[in-house]
Amino acid sequence: MKFLCGYNMNLDAVYSITGEDIAELLASVDPAVLLESFQHSSSNINSISDLLAGLVGCMQEGTGAEWFIQDMSVFIFLMEHFYERAVIRLGGNMAIMANVMSGMGAEEVVINPVGDVGSIRPLMSGESMVFPEESDNDIKSTFKGDKEKIVHFVFDFKKGLHFELFGKNITVPRENRFIATYDNVNTELYISPAFEDYSREYVKVANGAIVSGFNQLRSVYPDGSGPVEKFEKARSLMREWKELNSDLLVHAELGHFSTTELAVFIFTELSGIADSIGMNEDEIAMLFGIHSIPEERFQGMDSSIIVEACVKCIRATGLKKMVVHTRDLIVSVFRDTVSSCDHEIQSLEFGIMCAAFFAATGKLPVRSDLRDSVDEFSRSEYGLEQVMRLKALIEGDDVHAGSCVGSDMGWCGKYGDLNVCILPTLICDDPISTVGLGDTVMAATFLRWVELLNS
Repeated sequence: MKFLCGYNMNLDAVYSITGEDIAELLASVDPAVLLESFQHSSSNINSISDLLAGLVGCMQEGTGAEWFIQDMSVFIFLMEHFYERAVIRLGGNMAIMANVMSGMGAEEVVINPVGDVGSIRPLMSGESMVFPEESDNDIKSTFKGDKEKIVHFVFDFKKGLHFELFGKNITVPRENRFIATYDNVNTELYISPAFEDYSREYVKVANGAIVSGFNQLRSVYPDGSGPVEKFEKARSLMREWKELNSDLLVHAELGHFSTTELAVFIFTELSGIADSIGMNEDEIAMLFGIHSIPEERFQGMDSSIIVEACVKCIRATGLKKMVVHTRDLIVSVFRDTVSSCDHEIQSLEFGIMCAAFFAATGKLPVRSDLRDSVDEFSRSEYGLEQVMRLKALIEGDDVHAGSCVGSDMGWCGKYGDLNVCILPTLICDDPISTVGLGDTVMAATFLRWVELLNS
């Protein structure tokens, strides 16, 4: 299988934050200033207190988010205090997903080169990566930020971590991550001219394409432009791909946006181009403008709420398939025209197994040993409960997922004219990191889905 992948890539400085770290950071800021940052938080980081408001806010709720650093001094602070202690990993939805597909069996993966590729390339484990600027077809390009080391700081936090905030003891309810991003390249949704030109020819033989990085867009840019102008080039290119290859399957990964309005706009626009769109529970909550379900109702990861939101989003936009991946379960809602329940269950299970192995080891599994590699993991108990909950609400059929846990079942049902599939995830009790798990499960799921549809 051959794939195109755009658009974002960077370095992730992953740091597992501790209670001692939080106490030290909290002691470094004026409590009154910190309270002000909490009260007026806007997903923008202009100071250390803003950084803490975002980080601690996510830790309190056990939610994930990505906030943008607006002041260079904050980035310098993070570089000086955390970079040397962090684990440097491949970052950017596109780069992670491309790496997963390459490592799990894709024949070729053509990626959009952004930033300091020389630092990023060694972190890619797959051997089938194609960088258009290095091809033999005389395409030459000096891409934006080619000397710039783009670093996103990812603060990983664990369930059960304790700290004190404004005199109150806080316990983190579940593991997640907070990302502090200083990035003037991916926020432009930059497309390398080499990738753009190369993709127009390559798409004729490609089987699929993954697009992501739209969540990096800003509401307003220094030159006065907005996200619509930045998005237009990517949208036009994707439409060209579809015109040049009507059989091309396109998956878009949503990501966490700075505003709900921007999330709704991008989701709606992508729904008319992509064959499927993936997201986590925090990201689907941002689509309130479409499904009208309050954000707090998604925090419990109730499968019936997720399905209701997916159905409303699909019917409102014309999208073909929507996949929501969470710690405990993965749900797919789709039209008959794009998949079957059998194909969907198989592809979701493949993604779940890859993500479980990655969570436990920080590495991709050997595909031929995949099932044996995850036989020590058990199904999420909460995920299994949610399968039963959905079964009680919607008529459907048990479908064996073919997993290492033989008694576990996937489930498929009908919600009017739409199909619903749900699977509980495989749980690693002590994950090395939660960073990139959503990208991993979706990249592997998409790879297997394309394989099945082309078999």
